[in-house]
This record gives sequence, C-alpha cells and structure tokens, in this order.
Amino acid sequence: MARHVGIVGVGQTHHARRRTDVSQAGLVREAVDRALADAKLTIEDIDSVIVATGPVLFAAVNQPEKWVADAIGARLKPVVRVTSGGGTGLAGALTGYYQIAGGFAERVLVVAYDKLSEGALQYSISTLYDPFWGREFAVGIMGFSAAYWRARMDVLGHTEEAAAMVGVKNRNNAMKNPYAHVKKEITVEEVLNSRPLAWPIKLLDVPPISDGAAAVVLSSEKAAAQSTDRPAWIRGMGYFCEADNAAQRSMLVSEPLALAARRIYRAAGITNPRRQFDVVEVQEPYTCFELSYYESLGLCAPGEAAELIASGATQMDGDIPVNPSGGCAGANPIGAAGLIRLIEGAAQVMGKAGDIQIPNAKLALVQSGGGWANLRGVAVLSA
Repeated sequence: MARHVGIVGVGQTHHARRRTDVSQAGLVREAVDRALADAKLTIEDIDSVIVATGPVLFAAVNQPEKWVADAIGARLKPVVRVTSGGGTGLAGALTGYYQIAGGFAERVLVVAYDKLSEGALQYSISTLYDPFWGREFAVGIMGFSAAYWRARMDVLGHTEEAAAMVGVKNRNNAMKNPYAHVKKEITVEEVLNSRPLAWPIKLLDVPPISDGAAAVVLSSEKAAAQSTDRPAWIRGMGYFCEADNAAQRSMLVSEPLALAARRIYRAAGITNPRRQFDVVEVQEPYTCFELSYYESLGLCAPGEAAELIASGATQMDGDIPVNPSGGCAGANPIGAAGLIRLIEGAAQVMGKAGDIQIPNAKLALVQSGGGWANLRGVAVLSA
C-alpha cells in the first residue's frame, strides 16, 4: 500500500526579469536554503533530490543537474532531472512523491528553476513542435494559444473582456505577493487597449519572463513530525498528455486536464470541486487559459467561465479564490512555475501564506501544464 506523502518545507526566490546578482546555481541554492530552513532540516537529512528545469535551451546549460547538485551539497545522493516545459515543477514533485510513496525515500528535495534571461526562449519553444508537421508553422507558443482562444470565443463565450478580468484579478493579487516579479495594478480597459501580439492575445494578456527558483521538501508521514505539525498532505497528483498535433485534439476543452481532474478527484474524494475546494492555484500562460481551466477542472460548466470570473467568485474574497498569489501574471520562471503553484497551494493549507492567506483554507487544488498545451497536471492538497 502506498505511503502518505506531505509537503513539510517550501521556499522560493524573489523573482525578477534578470537576476544578475546570482548564477543559476546560486539561484537554486537560494530556494533550497529557504525550503530546508522551513522544514527545520539540512541537506544531510535528504534522501533523494529531484532537479526540474525547462528545456535545455531555456537557460542554455546542458545537464544542469550536475552543476546544481554540487551547489546544494547533493554529492553522493540519488539525483534525477525532470523536464516537461511549463509543467516541469509539478512533474518533478510527482517524481518525488512516488519515491516516498513507493518506499524508496523518507524525504525528497524537489527544486525547480529557470534563468530565462540567459537562454533563447522563443527559439526553444518553437522547437517543441513535431519536426515533420508542426515546426514549420511554429511561432513560439503564442500563435497556437491565440488559435485555441479564438476557437472558444463564439462557442463558449470566452470573450476578450472575460480574459481581461482574469488579468486584472491576477495582477492585483500579485501586489501582495512578496516574491512576485510584476507588481502593477491594471484595469480591464488597459488590457483591452494594450498592444496586439497575436489576436486576440494582447500584451497585458501575457505573463512576464522571469528568472527564479522554487523548492519543496516532501516527507513520509513517519518523518513529517520532525519538521512541522501541519504538513500539506498530497491527497492525489497526476500528469496527463494528449496528441501533439492540433488536428487530433479538441480546441474547446483541455482533455488531459479534464482527465487528470477526474482521476485525482476520485482518489481524493472530491465530488463537488466548486464547493469543496477552499483555494485554487492555476498556471495560466495567458489570461484565456484560466477561463478554460475553470471549465476543465469542473469549477463551472462549459460555457460558464466568463460568468464565473464576472461574478467575483474567483476573487480573494469569493467562494472559490483562484490564484491569490497572482499566478504567472506575477512571476513566470517557466521551469519553476508549476512548483510555485504547488508551493502557494501548500502555504495556504499550512496557514502560512501571509498577506495572501485565505481564511481557514483546508483543501487546495493545484493545476500545472507544459508542452504546447498538451501536458496537464493536477494536485489536491489538504491540511
């Protein structure tokens, strides 16, 4: 029988467009030191290390886990590197989860990072596509995302105004997040009037490009008490994939996300996500994606996402707060973004989210994803 796994320590860097004050290894060390201190542990207490990063070209260092392992003192420990684009952080946490659940380790350190200021981001993203059928049409990830959104506008009512409300909510929430890269309040009108990039995507629909790192300490139930009396227990976690080519996938719903949600909800005993979850953290690469996530995660029915955001339900004081941290609109170190979402969800149920704490949060939903919108994951955390 699988063992219970909890998050007992979290840490992240202060994210910025360019962290010129540290190397990539120094950036990682900053997050790791904070996570270990939060867990009241040292690297000697860690049985295994997972290093999660974006594709090599994102930060222009091949096999970065070798550099990172030395920087954090992981010599002679099991080290595994995981990469899965934007969902890398959650995929890394899933790898650590299984090491503990399966009995290989008592404590696992998961660290995720990207120093995007040092790599060729857009070129790298364009090489993610199928080399025979997709790459010749690739324009980073934005071209496909714009087509995805356009397909949903008329059928599901995912309007520019509704997406702008997502941007306003998340940017405003990020104002209270001490780790956020972007702290600037905006209005719906400013989003709608911002510079077009790939219609209907506009400048203020897009997250920043950030340097940053994040780390968590995962623990077995037996070892957790040494670190905290209130871990964030992982009630379920999964990561699913769909077809690589657009002709073989739905443009109206994220099928791997809907599948992941159903599977993990069943494992965690979730029957009414809108009413059972106290807080939600999603990884929104563009504002339009958050609308889609509402529907795929079962927070509302298909076609009701615009109504949900307009109702105020997903605001900090709403009945289903989404991204009190500000999400990717506040900071977007791509390789770390999924783990940051997990950290923010964990901080909520552990009661240590500070100025962005949702009162009495006991159950959190976390979403992450990568690839070119064809890899999607879900985690459920509880106090």
